[in-house]
Formats: sequence, structure tokens, C-alpha cells
Amino acid sequence: MNLLLATAVYVGDASTESGIRVMQFHIKGTGKKPIDIPINLLTNFAAGETCIPGAFEIGKTILINGRLYPTKNGPMYVAPTQPLQAVPESTTLNQVSLSGGCYFEPDKQRRDDAINFLLLDSNSPPQKSIGHTWQDTLVFRMEAWKDDAERLKKFIYTGRQFCLGGSLRFENWVGKDGNQNVAYKVRVRANQYSFFGKNMKNKGEAKSPPVSDFKSREVFDSPHQQAIAKSPSEVVNFNTSTTPEADTGDDNIPF
Repeated sequence: MNLLLATAVYVGDASTESGIRVMQFHIKGTGKKPIDIPINLLTNFAAGETCIPGAFEIGKTILINGRLYPTKNGPMYVAPTQPLQAVPESTTLNQVSLSGGCYFEPDKQRRDDAINFLLLDSNSPPQKSIGHTWQDTLVFRMEAWKDDAERLKKFIYTGRQFCLGGSLRFENWVGKDGNQNVAYKVRVRANQYSFFGKNMKNKGEAKSPPVSDFKSREVFDSPHQQAIAKSPSEVVNFNTSTTPEADTGDDNIPF
């Protein structure tokens, strides 16, 4: 699962390095220091005529349904799954739904009231325009705070599968080398997560039977051959009486 449901302001068009046209949007930021979240929307058949040039005026608020395609130290792409729709400016949505495997390093957590980990998605469809194939894995940076962080620290580990809901975030800063850096994160929403499998790693794992068990089993071509091959002691006799009952002629049937 990889879904984005958000409202964003249309700010214009741009092109990828390979010359593919994209529509640029800004998801409005929230919080004490709101930072708008830039996304690049890929034009495709799912969006239909709503992604052709001139479909919307610059500054229009648009409802977007799509899949997220993060890139390493680069822009966040979105592949729409439905036609775009103009909505009132006051409409605010920023919901991300993801599922996949976890990569978690407990020793690298810097705060007691927060948790940072990666979610790996290997099931999102390919996008040729940005070079994403079925063999590629999407990497999402995740964060959670306070009670949710404390709970997640108890139940997640590298390799665990789970699904969650959150909101898309954006960070930009100047590094020590003077270069501009950008990063996208998904902040986990309160109680919007569900785990699969065992709570403790390597505890209660199912074990496959030894190969010798299969080699010693006799193989039959049909259930009939298996039935006639059974020894008399293995055949179930449903008639438990030793002598046949006498026919009294009265079977208690009224007609």
C-alpha cells in the first residue's frame, strides 16, 4: 500500500532530466513553523485530461489521489491514480497510507521522545519516466513522537511488516559544506499503525519439517490407489455390529 490523499496548490510546470513534463504543487505546511511541501506530479492516463497543459490556473487548490515515489536527495514524485479535482482553497488534506518492511537501528536514536526509522516498499508499480522498476524499492523516512514513539520502540524491528498512516513533511537546510539539502519524511499519526507477525524477533518462528519426513512418505497417483493400498488395520469399518440385524418387516415408516 502506497497512497497519498492531499490538497495542494498548483504552481506551474517543469521537466525532469529526461525531458518529461511534470506538474508542480505545494502541499500547505502546518504547525508553528509551517513549511510548504513541494511535489512533482507525473502526468499519466489515470489523471486523463486533468493533467494536460492549461487544465488548471496557477494558484488553484487541487485534490490529488496518487502514489508517492521518493528519490534520494531529490524531489518527491507523485503518480496520480485518479483525475485531479479543483476544490475550495480552505480544503486541507495531507494523508499518507503506507505498508512495507521496517529498517530500525535502536542505537542511533537521539531522543527519548522520538523515533526515526525507514519503511521499505517493494510493491509499488513501475514508473518508467523516473526510472523506477519492479526490482526497485522505495525508501520512506519515518518519524513518530511521544506516546507513539514509545509504543513503536517496543514493537518494531528490522524486517517487521506493518502498515501505518501519517502526513508528508519536508525539511531543507544548508549543510556544513554550504550545500542546500532537502529531505522528505512521513510523520506517523497517533495510533494509525498496525503490525504483522510476532512481537518479538525470532520468537516462536514456524519450523519446516525435515526433508526426511517427505522422502519417507509413499506417493500415490490418485486417492483411490491410496485407499486400496491401506492395510486392513487402517481401514475404518463403520458397521460395528458382529451379526446382521434380523429383518422384522417393521421399519417404523407410517406409509
